[in-house]
Amino acid sequence: MKHSETVAVAIDKIWKSYDKEQMWEGYELLRQAAEKGDADACCYLGRCHLGEEFVWCGAEFPVDEELASRLIKESVRLGSADGVLCALRTGNLSPAVRKTMPFASLEEAFTAVQQQAQEGDAFSQYMVGNVLFYGDYLVIRGDEESRKYNSGDEYYAFAYPIAAQYYENSFDNGLPAAFGNYRTIYESGLADIDEEVYENYLKHLELLADTGDPLTCNDYGKLLEDEYDDAEGAFHYYSMAVERGDVQSAYNVAVCYGTGYGVDEDLDKAFENYMIAAEAGNAKAQFQIGNFYFEGRGNIAQDYAKAVVWLNKAYQNMDDEDSWQPAAELAICYQNGLGTFQDDDAAFEFLSEIEENDMLGEVWEPLDAMVLNALGVAYGFGRGTEQDIPQAIEYFDRAIEYDSDEAKQNKACFKKTLFGGWKMR
Repeated sequence: MKHSETVAVAIDKIWKSYDKEQMWEGYELLRQAAEKGDADACCYLGRCHLGEEFVWCGAEFPVDEELASRLIKESVRLGSADGVLCALRTGNLSPAVRKTMPFASLEEAFTAVQQQAQEGDAFSQYMVGNVLFYGDYLVIRGDEESRKYNSGDEYYAFAYPIAAQYYENSFDNGLPAAFGNYRTIYESGLADIDEEVYENYLKHLELLADTGDPLTCNDYGKLLEDEYDDAEGAFHYYSMAVERGDVQSAYNVAVCYGTGYGVDEDLDKAFENYMIAAEAGNAKAQFQIGNFYFEGRGNIAQDYAKAVVWLNKAYQNMDDEDSWQPAAELAICYQNGLGTFQDDDAAFEFLSEIEENDMLGEVWEPLDAMVLNALGVAYGFGRGTEQDIPQAIEYFDRAIEYDSDEAKQNKACFKKTLFGGWKMR
């Protein structure tokens, strides 16, 4: 079943225009259609509230996962095949929700979207490509399909060529959103994508970027950085994306200024752009702002109170694999009462995250010595954990290797016993 004309117009305004005013016009169309019971409108209105992974942040649609969940579940109940796939991708397709859908199976819903894709609908082509790319296809087809593949590579060898074709069709119909996934498929070598075809889509991406499409500007800048090490080109397109309203791209601009990549190094401009991205919710940018205040970089004066605020935001928003970075600086702040109340339990909790995940070797200078010393203090004096003097001495010695005078002073609070152990003086 095709999208209603209202939903089709709204999708074009929201996912193809990259114009804030048009996107809000599309949003209003979806809202009105959803109120009248249009199932697809409920689905796409829900997507509008799921944040930057689902819709361009430049529209400034409010992120509201609870509202999005309600709308997507309602779209399933009302019979939106798109809604079923969206619910599956976003974790909203519980057994209870599945029981409400008027489809006999997930495969029936998928087939309906596939039909829309074959009839030339760009967003349906994008969605089908994603179903294959992310492996949702295995859930849709069930255990029998899953048993066909002995490994992830075997599945991707099957799925990537089909996904690539759907993505190419979506590009041809004016929706470039999946280029990052398409690039992953090309680089995997698991799909027979002709180099000339790939290069033509690259040129198409460049043309879209030159017309000012902000997300494409950022994607093309990343491509220039990663594949061609074209620093000046990358900086140009990152900057163009920010100028066109993509505040998340300000993070990439900030990195360029901070490292002198494609532009003269300028820590103050780096801070300015990190702040733009941080205020938009970019966790990595929030960490960088916290780090600026923690260390006092450029013309930014050291301010532990501000550092703690931004580091906590970063810690709460970062992926688990990166959260150790703000945890390292927060540990120092809480153990020493810098910019916040002194809290040994909180400090050791942050230190434990670094220790247990074996990230001590990744901590940067001069924070590495500070963290090692902080672990020594925690174990040596029983602050936030049980006392373990031998463990403390080990950490103090490692900190001393980094010329930590503080670790030398702390180690001096302990002495060796006649039997080779350690005790407090």
